[in-house]
Amino acid sequence: MPGVGKANFSTFEVENNANIVEREKTKRTRLYYAALTANLAFFSCGASLSWTSPTLPRLTKGHEPWLPPITSEIGSLIASFLMLGAATGPVVAGLLLNNVGRKKTLITSAALHLLSWIGLGFAPSLEVIYLCRFIQGVAVAIAFTAVPMYVGEIAERKLRAVLASSSEVFLALGYMMEYAVGPYLSYVWLIVVSSIMPILTFVLFFFVPESPHFLLQAGNKNKAMKDLRWLRGNVSVTAAKREIAMIQASIEQGLHTGQRSTFHDILSSPGSVKAMWLSCGLMFLQQFSGINVVLFYAQQIFDKAGNLPSEYCAMTVGAVQLISASFTPALVKRFGFKTPLAVSALGMTIAHAILGIFFFFEETGNDVSAVYWLPVTCLMLYIHVYCIGFGPLPWAFLGEIFPPNVKETASGCVTSFSFFLAFIITKFYPNVDEKLGTFTAFWIFSGFCILAFNFVIFLMPNTRGLSLPEIQDLLNGRPITRLDKIPEEPTVKNAGTNLI
Repeated sequence: MPGVGKANFSTFEVENNANIVEREKTKRTRLYYAALTANLAFFSCGASLSWTSPTLPRLTKGHEPWLPPITSEIGSLIASFLMLGAATGPVVAGLLLNNVGRKKTLITSAALHLLSWIGLGFAPSLEVIYLCRFIQGVAVAIAFTAVPMYVGEIAERKLRAVLASSSEVFLALGYMMEYAVGPYLSYVWLIVVSSIMPILTFVLFFFVPESPHFLLQAGNKNKAMKDLRWLRGNVSVTAAKREIAMIQASIEQGLHTGQRSTFHDILSSPGSVKAMWLSCGLMFLQQFSGINVVLFYAQQIFDKAGNLPSEYCAMTVGAVQLISASFTPALVKRFGFKTPLAVSALGMTIAHAILGIFFFFEETGNDVSAVYWLPVTCLMLYIHVYCIGFGPLPWAFLGEIFPPNVKETASGCVTSFSFFLAFIITKFYPNVDEKLGTFTAFWIFSGFCILAFNFVIFLMPNTRGLSLPEIQDLLNGRPITRLDKIPEEPTVKNAGTNLI
């Protein structure tokens, strides 16, 4: 790797360095600022994903004079074109992450989000709406690929899972905004409001540093040291150098260090292969839990249930999503990934099964007015357990499971796979709903949630408390040297505060 000297550290030495670094007193304000700024991209994603919920009913009823009333087939295309763009977006994300870094990649995502909203605001035809939704999907995919990677690389080990899982809070804020104001704003004014967050993200990201991991991979050790010290507050030069050595050693433990990764590099490593099928498995089960059907078609689902105003029900679901997401970081810190994911899968199974029973009786002509509250209650339960588990945690898991040398390529492949599945589901849900009944769709989702529970319990490894090198040891079947078995070294004293 040009510009960076070899750092031949054993796993024991790397983790001992990590132990020393974490004992160094640091100010985390800048780290929180950088992580939260990155997660603002998810606010824009949430707004883009849920925009169709208040917008499609308006377009279907012909409330916009410039566009004739649309059919359910056209509505499904408007909804699903975002996912089609998102399925191709990881290719763009991979190129950007490898060539311009994490920071500029996320700035590009914000710019594409803003461009898509401008296009939707001035859309003269359905074809332009499809194109803008496709661009929106590319922006969403870039964010979903780059944010977990950036946050995972800049965070201290003790905070990595917490900061990564906070993405669901920002997604929920984006959803809640669309659900809360969408039914009461015109088509154009909803787009104006939705454009505010991409602008804010675009501006704020100019004041955060690049990932030290990327800078080291690019051979820029001095800039990596400077940015790392910015992120760690008043950490000493000695402690920063130790962490730089640890990061460099982690990079060099990957296969073909210094070369751009390919899919062949992933397949040539047993640990990377395992990480790939675990990540794809979680994403498959996340999508087939039915989340995008609920988000894209929330108002239509409540319209079918009747008895309660659909816009208020959608707002209630959005509020539950926001509140539930706020507890996720604390749960992850206490229990790790596996327990919240298992509870999430079990809760989603119950919610979908009961919702399927409700729609079965409703669609077969039975009087369900006595339990009119059941659909919103079931979807509240579903959203609650989704937000504490299968919402944020597959993405947080993706951010830590791959070694540095294949992370960009692997993350892009998994993200593309996830959004392609989302495209299939959002495009063809209306067909299943019309031909087989709403109850069939929700029972199918319930069956996949049962599979998700078993996948988490029996196949997913427990990475709680493990550093990135230790996770690679676990996946590759190597012995793991745990920090609680490493003798403590004296605390590193401040070795100076001169800027690098």
